[in-house]
This record gives sequence, structure tokens and C-alpha cells, in this order.
Amino acid sequence: MAKKKTEKKSVKKTTAIKDAAKNLTEQASPRSKAFFIIAALAFSVVIIYSISTLIYRNGKTKTIIQYAPNAAIVTLNDTRVTNGSTQWLIPGKYHLKVEYNEHLEIYEEDIEITNEQAELYGTLSAIDDEGREYINQHSQEYAKVEGLVGSLLDRRGKKIKDQYPILNYLPMNNSLYSISYQYDNNKKPVIYVKSDPKYLDVAVAKMKLFENVELESENIVFLNKNPFEKYEPNPIADAKKFIRAAYQLPNNYVISDLKETSGYTYTSVYIDGHDKNANYAHYLVVIRKNEDGSWEQVTTPQPLFTTYNAPNIDKKILKIINSY
Repeated sequence: MAKKKTEKKSVKKTTAIKDAAKNLTEQASPRSKAFFIIAALAFSVVIIYSISTLIYRNGKTKTIIQYAPNAAIVTLNDTRVTNGSTQWLIPGKYHLKVEYNEHLEIYEEDIEITNEQAELYGTLSAIDDEGREYINQHSQEYAKVEGLVGSLLDRRGKKIKDQYPILNYLPMNNSLYSISYQYDNNKKPVIYVKSDPKYLDVAVAKMKLFENVELESENIVFLNKNPFEKYEPNPIADAKKFIRAAYQLPNNYVISDLKETSGYTYTSVYIDGHDKNANYAHYLVVIRKNEDGSWEQVTTPQPLFTTYNAPNIDKKILKIINSY
């Protein structure tokens, strides 16, 4: 009897739980449906927005624009864009114009947006006392932009130095020589070496100590007058005599032992150090023998060869010759 009573109680309890679960399901069902519908709609909106954004940004460059003061009017190709915003622009050339009022200078510049992220930062300068007063009143806006400019220059500098490691060592100035650089029209550094002729070897030796720098790939310009600029071909079969005659070298010029690599004959030429007025720098000379046994100049002699001053010689060969 006790067992039957226990079973009846268990059945009643199970039935009660099922009834409660049924009631809960019936009550929650409409809410759940509404929730899933709303969630589905929200998800659809996100998907549509994401696809639309991808389509809109496709082929465009992220461009951050921030000028001080914040109220400045910024236009690109005469189309106004919001100052302090991020725009997605088609790569190409633009005329940038930033202005505010008659007390601040108008800033204009022709720029080019590439495929890389662009950051357009700057400040408008004062024209008169009222402009200076306005800048003082909006000093925080100017400080913010100046901070952005500083950060941008630091990042650009690091990026350029990563690309051209030699810039980590430059400029270099002392009493013997100077090694500096400027950018060419393609924004690539040109290295300028200037010294008294007798200290040119010291400058070259210093550059050879630069770590992680492949000198053969650099555009290095020696500002000293090159004593080997004049070249006169001749039929002399002896290589050293050919070199002396081709460059009209006086007797105080010493021609070192000849070496050969990959069909090129090369040597180092310098002036005897006993001449107090002499140019002590060593110049590398490269010649090549023709089929008829005569010799010819391959490139103008230099203190150091690169792919810029010796473009017809493979870089691997230049490294061998530079190690003379």
C-alpha cells in the first residue's frame, strides 16, 4: 500500500511539472517569436550595412582629416568635407584648401591620395592680432592637431628609415667629412658625401661600417671633383698602361694589382702619399677586354660603386669590386 501511494504521488508530481512547463511555454512562446524576429531583422540590417559599406569603400582609401581650428572649412577639389572626420576617397590627385576667416591664413596644397591610408593634418596661422587672439582661445584644438602631426612625422620617419636603413646614421658631420641626404622627385634619398679629397677614403670606410646597409643599392653622390672624368680610349694591350693613358694619369698615381671577376678587370688607383698636395682617395677602376684584345672603360671610376653610378654592372659584382 505504501508503494502504491508513493507511485501515485510521483505521477501527480510529474503531471504537475508537465502542466507548469506547458503553461510556461505557452506564455513565453509569443515573446520568443518576437525576440527571434527582432534578432533576425537586426542581423539582416547588420549584414546589409556591412555589404553596403564594403561596396562603398571598395577601391577607396581611408583618409583622416583634422585641421585646427575645428571650425575650419576643408574642401577637396572644391567639394566640402567634414573637418575632424574620416573619409573614403578614390586614389588620385586633389586640390586641398583649408580656410576659416579673414584673420587666419588660407592653406592650399595639391596632394595625391594613394592606396595607403592618408592622414591630412594641419593648422591655420594667424594673419593679425585678432587671429593670434583667436588661436590663443582655441589653443587646445591646436595642441591636439600638433600632437597628431608630431605622431605622423615620427611614424613616417620610422617607416622611411625601415625602408632605407642608411638614414639611421645620417646626417653625419665632422671636421673631416660630411654625409647628408636629400629626397629626389621620387621621394627616394640621395646620399651626398663631401670632404677634403684626402679624407674621402675615411668617409667611404665609415659608410662601410654601417650595419644592415647595402651601399651598392644606395644613390651615393660624391661632391668632390672626380679626377677620372676625362677618358680617352686607346689601343694599348697592357692593362695598366691602358689605364694610365686612358685617364692621363701622372706618375704620382699608383695603380694597384689587377684583379678579375666575371669578365671584369678592376683595380684601385690612388696618388702616392709622398706628394703633400695629392688627392689621397682611392678610386676603383673597371675595364673589360674586347674580342680584339683591346680594353675599354666599363664605367667612370668612383670611390665606391653603386647601381646608380655603375648601372651596367650586376650588384653582386659591384660588392666584390667594392671590397678591393
